[in-house]
Amino acid sequence: MSFRFRIFIVIFISMGIGVMFSYLLTQNTNIPLLLVVLSLFIAATIASAVFANFVYKNISNLEALTSNIAKGIPKKKSIKALQKNSGDFGNVATSISEISENLKNKINLIGKQRDQFGSVLDDLGEGIIVTDNEGNITFENDQFSQILNLKKNVHGSSIKDLGVKSLGYLFRRSKKKKRADIEFEIELNDKSTRWVLANINQSKNTKEHILVVHDITQLRSLDSMRRDFISNLSHELRTPVSVIRANSETLIDSALDDKKQAKVFAKAILRNAERLTDMVSSLLDLSRIEYGELKLNFQEINLNSYFENYIQSIASLAKKKDINILCKLQHKGSVYADSQAIERIMNNLIDNAIKYSDKGSDITILTSNEDDNYIKVMVEDNGEGISAEDKDHIFSRFYRTASARATENQGSGLGLAIVKHLVNSLNGEVGIESKPQQGSVFWFTLPSH
Repeated sequence: MSFRFRIFIVIFISMGIGVMFSYLLTQNTNIPLLLVVLSLFIAATIASAVFANFVYKNISNLEALTSNIAKGIPKKKSIKALQKNSGDFGNVATSISEISENLKNKINLIGKQRDQFGSVLDDLGEGIIVTDNEGNITFENDQFSQILNLKKNVHGSSIKDLGVKSLGYLFRRSKKKKRADIEFEIELNDKSTRWVLANINQSKNTKEHILVVHDITQLRSLDSMRRDFISNLSHELRTPVSVIRANSETLIDSALDDKKQAKVFAKAILRNAERLTDMVSSLLDLSRIEYGELKLNFQEINLNSYFENYIQSIASLAKKKDINILCKLQHKGSVYADSQAIERIMNNLIDNAIKYSDKGSDITILTSNEDDNYIKVMVEDNGEGISAEDKDHIFSRFYRTASARATENQGSGLGLAIVKHLVNSLNGEVGIESKPQQGSVFWFTLPSH
């Protein structure tokens, strides 16, 4: 029964009671008019009281129901009962409940989207904070503190209190120019340094400042490597080119008529031309390996038979310096690799070992099973060894130790760099174990088959 219909019934009954009383009283002319009016007032009061009680009860139920909905505990039974007994009040309660449920779903969706957005910001690898116009931080992601090496949560702090002067300067610039960036260096706990690129931009709508920091240490390192490579290449090329030029000029000026002197200068030209050729060839090979242009033919290789043939092929090279090549193979199984790549690796390692070993010493090739997945190959010599400082750079391009630069051994410094990249292309690892004056052990691993 609807609320309007109930009001109509109450009014109709009240009017009926009033008419009935009026009729009864008019039949008796002795009853004063005041009594008639009083009787009608009493009837109307009773009807109003009944109606008011009905309205109050339903409003109380509706209030209790909306209070429960506001607390997040809607009562479906209460809604159905109110709808059944109160008509329009029940419909109002149902509408409120639906609005509440819709709002709850919207809030849950917004919360889910916020969490997803936060996860994306954390996984970007870049630090982000948002500040108001006074520099107070209202949002941060996890990467921000990690990149800047901050030990505390910065949310609620001021950008001026982070202890990074460059950020304070950047914030002041952004208030004037709306957009700014800066590169700066920070010191880490292990005394190493990290380069950071910071960009800040002021939002047109909210007037908030959005600061993004990037760790560019690796980019800086690559740029430094590029500059070092150009510098080293220029230095390595300058020497043989200068020798070739000087000997050529001498030949042209005066030495052509002296066959003995001409032969000496021609040999110097040839030797340095061969050095240039070797350097250029090594650079091209290294470039092809780094960019994956070197095609490798992976196959199962039996190291026992491989090294038996290999030692025979290099015997004459070792004999020139009266050096013995020994072989101690203690591995089990075979490897899955490219035979020409292994030969290139071994040639570089054996060539270095022969260059820096004393006459009449031994060079030993050893193998062992690193684990179930890899076989380790080692080249051990009894040379002067390598210092701890040189170990960190020995596989870099153009790097030569101080003792190597002081000897007559002419090398491009690219051999071990080629070894490293070839081993990596074969899905293995490379390293060195050495102590000064105690020889060196260069090793690399290959996947077992």
